[in-house]
Amino acid sequence: MASVNAQSASGPTAGPTSRVDRFLNVAKTLQFVWFCGHAFTLVCSLIYLATFCPKVYRAAYLGVLESFGIITYQQYYLKQGTLKDRSLSPAALLLNDDLLYFGMAIFWFLTPRFSLSLAPYAAFSLFHVLIYGKSVLLPQVFGMGSENARVAKISDFIRHYNEKCMYWVGSIELFTWVWLSLRALFFCKRSWILWLAYSFFLKVRFENSKYVKSAFAQWRVRLDGVVSHSSVPPFVKQWYHRFEVLLLQVSRYRLSKTSTPVEESSDRPHYQ
Repeated sequence: MASVNAQSASGPTAGPTSRVDRFLNVAKTLQFVWFCGHAFTLVCSLIYLATFCPKVYRAAYLGVLESFGIITYQQYYLKQGTLKDRSLSPAALLLNDDLLYFGMAIFWFLTPRFSLSLAPYAAFSLFHVLIYGKSVLLPQVFGMGSENARVAKISDFIRHYNEKCMYWVGSIELFTWVWLSLRALFFCKRSWILWLAYSFFLKVRFENSKYVKSAFAQWRVRLDGVVSHSSVPPFVKQWYHRFEVLLLQVSRYRLSKTSTPVEESSDRPHYQ
């Protein structure tokens, strides 16, 4: 998903000499408001992990809605020139991961608490905060260029763990669907509404995300190994293979349109 365009990522910029003045100059930008939303989400997620306070859970999603809402606002309101060349059909809109996560965040915010749902958003916020810090705050406010040791450490952390974290997020999203499926089977409160909404979300993510596809592939290999064991009853193997065939059939039907090279290059993932 796309992030708000950075003003500068190469080093200190000429401007106000006072650190306070430089900070105020940065704070006036839409990008800084977007950063605050991610920072708020990250802090609230950590507090919720320690307390499981319902109010903190809702507060975390307010930060999610603010940050992803700004991206959506920028893409579909501010960039009028881009919209002339962009299809606004439902199938085309589903290619926008920011819009997809924004819609799912609204759903999570309005439904009963589901703690696991916060994990992907917290991971996204962590790397957005780090990227914004090393690309904007440190160079523009504190005068730390790319050669600075702290900036270098942050860059190394992002380079080493960003991609790994996104694969982890793909596995978390798949596990979330499995957990919601079990809740639906036991007819928990509002479980079927959540399951249908998240199944739609995950189907679109599977179509367009290499991380979700990788998670499915890894789970399939592991489950195939477990089910193929001689101790597994034949009827379990039969039902498993039926379910596997069903998923393969569903995967062939696209909800979103096929992305073009232009769309792939213009809509950068929010974690990159």
